Amino acid sequence: MSAQQVDDGLLFVYGERGPHVTEEEFNEWYDVHAAVRLSLPEFSSAVRYKAEDGKTPSWLAIYDTTTPEVLKSDAYKALSTNAPPNEKDIISRLAVLNRRIYHRFQTFQKPGFDAALVPAPVVLVVGVLPSTVEKEEDINKWYAEEHLALMSKVPGFIRARRYKLVSSVELAGKADPASPAVAFPYVTLYEWESAAYADEPAFKEAVSTRWSVKLLNDQDIPSEMRLFGLYKSFVR
Repeated sequence: MSAQQVDDGLLFVYGERGPHVTEEEFNEWYDVHAAVRLSLPEFSSAVRYKAEDGKTPSWLAIYDTTTPEVLKSDAYKALSTNAPPNEKDIISRLAVLNRRIYHRFQTFQKPGFDAALVPAPVVLVVGVLPSTVEKEEDINKWYAEEHLALMSKVPGFIRARRYKLVSSVELAGKADPASPAVAFPYVTLYEWESAAYADEPAFKEAVSTRWSVKLLNDQDIPSEMRLFGLYKSFVR
């Protein structure tokens, strides 16, 4: 990525192979699928993560792009049109392949941020679903005025990036229509040096302030927390 390029787009994809695709088959296909995206100059990174929290979906792929609009371009669509013959077959047998496009609107980096630390070994994904405009304003104010600054003081913190949803679609052929994945309108990616952050007193302090407790326990702001460890990063 050039010094001038700013990545405001995010392609965020949850995956779960299910019983009809082996893990070997899934990873062989996905490694090629992810790497090919870097053939487009608007893609600056392609990283795969595997769940460390025992929850599903078990896989996460994230791609930084210059803008969300790149993902609507003819060049991007051509990647699917020209994909290997087995791609459609594998996707038709997957349990989850939930693709979301996000727009980045806030980044908070640790003092002395070193780009060599990313892709991070561990990513905490936090999605929130404010039920009203007022709740949306409350959660955004909390992030901007208190929470991110406190999180940046936790040992092992690298950076946090906040995104707003542009669009989402379920692509898996075996997806359960009775249990659709929730595409949260706001998602924050917290990048860490290790999963030990959760045991740090500074982390416990950050999530136990009066403001934090109020919002994190608000039934009108459904949320989800997922923890992933680095599986593979791709380079051009």
